[in-house]
Amino acid sequence: MSDDNRPVLPAEFDNLDVGITLHDSETGAVLDVNEELEKLYGYSRAELRSMTVGEYTAPSTRFTQEKALDRIRAAAAGESQVFEWHVERSNGELLWVSVHLSETVLDGVSCVLAEVYDITDFKARERRLRLLSRVLRHNLRNEMTVLRGYAELLTEAIEEETLEEQAETIFEIATEVGELSDSIRQIEEIATPDATKRSPTNLRDVVVSVTGTVPDEYPETDLSVETSEDVWVVADRSIRYAITHAIENAIEHNDRESPTVSVTIDDDPEAGRGVVRIADNGPEIPNVEIDVLDENTDPNEVYHGSGVGLWVMKWCVDSLGGSLEFESNSPRGNVVSISLPRVDP
Repeated sequence: MSDDNRPVLPAEFDNLDVGITLHDSETGAVLDVNEELEKLYGYSRAELRSMTVGEYTAPSTRFTQEKALDRIRAAAAGESQVFEWHVERSNGELLWVSVHLSETVLDGVSCVLAEVYDITDFKARERRLRLLSRVLRHNLRNEMTVLRGYAELLTEAIEEETLEEQAETIFEIATEVGELSDSIRQIEEIATPDATKRSPTNLRDVVVSVTGTVPDEYPETDLSVETSEDVWVVADRSIRYAITHAIENAIEHNDRESPTVSVTIDDDPEAGRGVVRIADNGPEIPNVEIDVLDENTDPNEVYHGSGVGLWVMKWCVDSLGGSLEFESNSPRGNVVSISLPRVDP
């Protein structure tokens, strides 16, 4: 029993390779944690004992203090709980954990014991497999079906004026298939542990580098860049992929003759985040394209996005412990925000 009459974990628990949290069975308060849990969440034992579950939970309507408390009370009533939870570490990095709650008694006090396992790598591999499955089962198959159809029409239209238009369509589809291959290659690179070497990265340098090729590749685009401030984050080359896809999507899916795209960098030291915002004046991104990024969405023949650009962005940002958000621009268009944990260089 601790000095404040709260039960504590036996010292042997600090030798375990799994994170352990001891909760009050009624209030859900953190009574004690082991050393592995401190390393996992990035907070000290003293800090965690003064925090609620909601304070180290990633911002989400799906993961709340109320839901955590319901789980704890159910476990205290004898209903063992096993579930996944999204955690925000002390440095702002997001990670996935698997939690097993069970009732226990320590120092004569009824408590709830939480076994916490880091499953971030597992979730990342799972998401990659789902993405590859989606590409193969939907995007690639659908594109090739259209390609075969136009090839048949081309054979019949050798003497007709539509030959040039159909040939252009075949070329465009072949280009899209090639881009799918490039996107998958990028994801494979990011997912390879040896290829992931994170270090302090200046967002301004990345944005300047990425946007430098836009005038040559998209001369019709009105591009503005605000990068006067140095903002440092922990990243690897995947941040370049994410920003590149965001800018290309803003241009290529724009229905204006001269697309307008602005890229800005914000420093949010209070939240411990560096943010890159890409705004455009094109048509709003369909909800189906954004909703399908949710790992809980079950894609089918009818409900799925048409491309993988947003998936690559999502994968890259997730792999860096950041967040990806979509908003409507005023009076028209979209704002894509890429937020990453900030670091002092």
